[in-house]
Amino acid sequence: MKTDDVTSPLYPSSEAPTCLFFRRNHDIPLGPLSELLFSMRYVGHYICGKDFHIARKMEPSALLLLTLAGEGEFRYQNTHTTLGRGSCFLIDTQIRHEYFPVKEGWEFKYIHFRGGGASDLFAYLEQHGPVRVFDEGEIGHAEAILDRILDDTEEEVIEDYPGLSGEIYSLLMLLLAHDRRKTEKKPETVEAMARAVEYIRKNYARPVTAHEIARAVSLSRSALFALFQETYGMPPHEYLTEYRLSLAKNMLMRTSLSVTEIAEQTGFRDIFAFSRRFKARNGISPSEYRRWNRFRETAGPR
Repeated sequence: MKTDDVTSPLYPSSEAPTCLFFRRNHDIPLGPLSELLFSMRYVGHYICGKDFHIARKMEPSALLLLTLAGEGEFRYQNTHTTLGRGSCFLIDTQIRHEYFPVKEGWEFKYIHFRGGGASDLFAYLEQHGPVRVFDEGEIGHAEAILDRILDDTEEEVIEDYPGLSGEIYSLLMLLLAHDRRKTEKKPETVEAMARAVEYIRKNYARPVTAHEIARAVSLSRSALFALFQETYGMPPHEYLTEYRLSLAKNMLMRTSLSVTEIAEQTGFRDIFAFSRRFKARNGISPSEYRRWNRFRETAGPR
């Protein structure tokens, strides 16, 4: 269920006000399936303000957190780690942990989960430490899974717990595959792609050209296009558009800003271009999407 409603008793008043962007869903699974399957506790997408700070230990659960842009600091078991784009940690939340932005704008997606033999997986994954650094393909895969979980847990009642468990399992298999994989890509190429994506996420609200992105990461324009095509199956300007549309979709659901204001804030200076691209991606116009989402919230679970 969604917990970005400030009137909800589940609303995390200690976290949301310190975020520039906040989306979180929550669930309390009950019955035998809650232990047999992987079950979600929280899933979210945050862009942190400078005052965001988590320092705690919690009831038994696992936390997987993926950094998408900016930098955070992570403290766990007497180690301090800087989290840049692609840094993904998996921890036991019963052990005290701490994380916060190095500066404003740290963006991450995460999931708290338990069940499904998670303790046995921890024992295996701990051999490689809590933090991994994903390449761009792995980031795209992990983010797509987290986005599906976010979208599938919007409703008041979650109907497909086995499907949700399967998504969490896929995330863990991604970590296992990462630990086994021997990359053939040159480290400097992986780093350039990470910097290119972070540049897009930091500058999406203004006009950005492929030439500008290439110059910022010291690549030729043709090399940048080839890398984006290989990793995401699209050129950099399409990746930029997809990121803008993703943010716009959330703003339509969670703010009262007009469609024109949302178009401007997400880098679409022409509202007609914004509406055309949004409808091509989602099948309906921005205004129709907002009305449909509000109707769904009003109707509630059936």
